Parts: sequence; structure tokens; C-alpha cells
Amino acid sequence: MATEHEHSHFIVNHLLKQDLPIDIKDKVKGNAQEHKFSWNHVVSNTDDMYFPVISKILQQCTQPQVLALAHVEGPDGRIALSTATPVCKHEMRVMLRLFNTLEVVNQRPAYSNPESDTQIFYALRYDPPKHSNGQWNLIHEDNKKEGNYLEDWDDASHVSGLSRMSSRSNTSAISKTSQVNINERMKQIKKEKGQQVIAKLTSRSDIVERELKVRKDFQLSRHYIPAVISVHHTVQHAAYSEAMAEPGYCITMEGADTTAENLMLDMRKHGKSFSSKILRKIGASLLHMHEHGLVHCDFGTHNVGKFGNRWKLLGVGGSKAIGSPTDPKRGFYHPPEAVVVESRRAPLGKKELLAKVVSIKARPSHDIWAFGVLMYEAICGVPLSPYACRGKRAMNANEIAKVGKWDEASLERALRHVEPSDHSSLDILRKLLHPSLQKRYTTLREALDHPFFSGNVDDRVLSKKSEADARPTQHALPRLQTRQGNSTQRGQAKNGISDGLRALDQDIENNRNGTGPRSNTKGGLGGGASRMSTGSKMGFGLKGLSRRTPIKK
Repeated sequence: MATEHEHSHFIVNHLLKQDLPIDIKDKVKGNAQEHKFSWNHVVSNTDDMYFPVISKILQQCTQPQVLALAHVEGPDGRIALSTATPVCKHEMRVMLRLFNTLEVVNQRPAYSNPESDTQIFYALRYDPPKHSNGQWNLIHEDNKKEGNYLEDWDDASHVSGLSRMSSRSNTSAISKTSQVNINERMKQIKKEKGQQVIAKLTSRSDIVERELKVRKDFQLSRHYIPAVISVHHTVQHAAYSEAMAEPGYCITMEGADTTAENLMLDMRKHGKSFSSKILRKIGASLLHMHEHGLVHCDFGTHNVGKFGNRWKLLGVGGSKAIGSPTDPKRGFYHPPEAVVVESRRAPLGKKELLAKVVSIKARPSHDIWAFGVLMYEAICGVPLSPYACRGKRAMNANEIAKVGKWDEASLERALRHVEPSDHSSLDILRKLLHPSLQKRYTTLREALDHPFFSGNVDDRVLSKKSEADARPTQHALPRLQTRQGNSTQRGQAKNGISDGLRALDQDIENNRNGTGPRSNTKGGLGGGASRMSTGSKMGFGLKGLSRRTPIKK
């Protein structure tokens, strides 16, 4: 009746509070109570005339209460959030945002680590409303002047490449909500755009301190490392968690447009190689860390993100100061010097390899090896043999042993995937992946000065590889399957199909380690059913590639 006669906001607000569908005093759960659907009527049937009333009530609610109000069913059985008029719906969406500023893209976390009680969500960040209901504290806010510099050797533009965000502020020219008419409010809503971010939720204060401390103490630039936009502290671990959860923190950081891993797989799918210009930008960000006294220790395509026109390193919170001990449990692309291999006799006289990653002093050579692994995959179109699983599962003992027993012969076998005429690629990979620390690059500055990065060598590998893939291999398969012990046929396969080298390398390495199939027939290495042909191994290696999530702990 009051809304039909267009009574004032004050009167409607007073009447609505008398018929709210939840107990407003219960701040924890928002328990439902009997009502006559006044809430549903005001949010759905008044053409947003009373949206300031809705906004005022929502501001007085905790997020569990807001969630309960949004899901109140009307007389037709539909919830208020689905039937609400545009402005009222937007007011509810704003109050449902994490800390009224983060709109979670997917309720399922992109990454979860039970050991550190950490979850990472993809989200869109919006400017928060001016009011605060006291449910949380803002303990850190980004100062855009800090860490806003480029290295002298960086020839890139000064555009920081922040993740995409609105060019307009949704707080500009906004007076009190009650003084803004509906048309103006609708225009503001349409202009509102969110910034891509990641929200890292944890109950541990040491994780928060580590993210902030590593950036401040080592003076890392936001042009190479994603900036921490804000840190919120609340007694509620997340917007939709149980109200009595552990005290929690939310670290909001820039969100990448994509990762190097995902882009590399997409480009490979379309027959394109990874640009040497991109590789140089990635190396420049890693060099920035090294020259500021840090070793990443978990560098790889999964921890490199594209932010506009710049490439930045993710997962820097777990980095180690140069000279400090590394964590064997952190990282995937460990260098040979970090792996210890032992062999022992197992039952029945078989040789068994024991390989494990050990802690060593953190040096730039640790990351230089990992950068070489990235470069190898970008140039050859396949991962380096020991890392064929690409982090989709834990490496087994044999794979770890391959890294620990890496020698010059292993390196030369791996380099057979590179075109013999591509001298610059061969040279830089030898110096990045050399088993000897004395012969491996000691600094990335040396590597980035290599002629490989000065020429236009895009598409030099995958274009040729695609031609090889297009050739029919049916003629080769029967010969390999029926004459597995024939070294001549194996040599022809080696010269004719470059992708088959990876399968042959596997056989050679297995035989060296004593783990390969033993000869049980006069024909050679074993029965045809017990081994995959070169063609089938090629197919398995390419089809098994899948994507990893862009955020690291």
C-alpha cells in the first residue's frame, strides 16, 4: 500500500523492517522468519524507486544475512535475486562481493593447498562502496608509486601492463545514493568494469607477511612481479564460509591474462612457435629477481603470466635469498646438482634406482636451468624428456634419476630435436642446459645478450615440424612393429621422423638405468605387444598435454 501511494523512503524503510524475512539480530546465520513477502515486493515490483531503502538495509547486514535475503523465495517460488529489478539486483550483488569489492568468478578454487590452508580464486575487483560494516579490516593497500620502475637494461616501454581494468572509476561524481536518480544509476552500473585479479585466502599470517616482505625488502618492481593490491583481515575466512571459521586473510593481487604455459600450448595447437621476443621478456623478469638477490626456485611456464604487454613472474612469495638453502619440496624443474641418485640391488637381482631432490644453496643457476627447460620446449615443441609429465603428476624415481644423471651425452641426444642448421638455438640451449655448473651460464644477463634474441626466428621450428607431422607415417609403423630388433630400421626411423627421437631416447635411458624391457625373444627387445611403436608414442606425448592452473602458492 505504501509503495502504491509512493510514500517516502523513510516510511517504506520503517514498514519493511517490520516484515523482514530474516531475523536481523542474528548476525551469524540470518535465520528465516515468517513474513508477508514485503521484501520480495520492494525489490521486484517497484521499478527501483526504493533502491536506496534496499541499499541501506543491506549495508546493515552481515554477508550471511545478505546471502539469506538474496535467496528469499517470493509467492511464485522464485528467489529475490532472480526477480529483482536491475538496480536492486546490483545492490545485492555488490553486498555479496567478497569484502564488497571482489566478485568471485568461480566458487571452486583454482588452487588449493591444505597444508598451508590456502585457496586461490579468480575474481573481478571493483571499487568498494564508501561505507564499511566493520566485518573486516583493510591492513594493506597498494601504493602505485612503490616499485614503479624499469631496470636500466630493459628496453621495453614503461607501460606496466596491469591486468585489465575499467578506464572509468565507478565512484566518480557519485553523491549520496538517495540523490542519484535511477537513470543515472543505471548508466553507472553499465560503465562499471572489474579488474582481473586473484584472491588468495589463507588463515596464516606468515603467508601474508611473506608476500609483502619479499616485495619490500628486495625492492621488486611491479613491472616484473605482480603487485599486491590489498590485504583484508576478517574473522570470517571467506564470504560464504561458516561464520565461526578461523580468522582469515585475503591477499588480492593482479590477475594475469594468461600463462606462458597456456599460450605455448595454444600456439603449438595452431602450428605457431613461441616468439623469441616473449622469451626475452620472460628472461628479463627472472633476471630482475636475480639482480635483486632472489632465486625463484619454482620457475616454469606455469609461473609466468602475461599482464597486458608485459610478462611477470608468479609465485614469488616462496622465493629464496641467494645463498640460503632451497626447499626440496618446492618446485618441479630442479637442476641436476639438486638431485642425488643411488642404485641398489633389488630382489631377483634387478637394479633399482633411488633418486631424490635435496636442499642446496640457492643460486641463479637453479633458475637458469629451469629457464633452459622453458626455452627447450619453446624451440623444440616438446618438453625436455625427464619432464615429459609437465607437472601434471609427481615425477617418479626414474624421471628424477634422469635429471640427476644428466650428462653431455643426454644433452646431445636432447638437442637432436633442434634443426641442425639452427646454430643459435643449439648454442644457447647447450649453455643453459649444460650439466656442469662451470659451463652453464652463470647469469641470465649473459644469456639475454645471445644472438638468439636479436634475430627474427619466429616460426622457425614448428613450421617444419608441422610438415613432418603432415607426412603419413603408416608406412613406417609396420616396419617398426615387426622388426623391433633391427638397428637399420631404427636408424631410418631416427633420421626420417624427428618426433621418434624422444621415444628412442627413452629406450636408451631405460637401458642405461637398467629399467628398460629385457630381451626375452630372439627378435630383440621384446614382443610387439609389450612396446609402443614410435607413432603411438608420438601420439601419446602430444595428446597427453593438458593445462595447469595460473596461480601458484
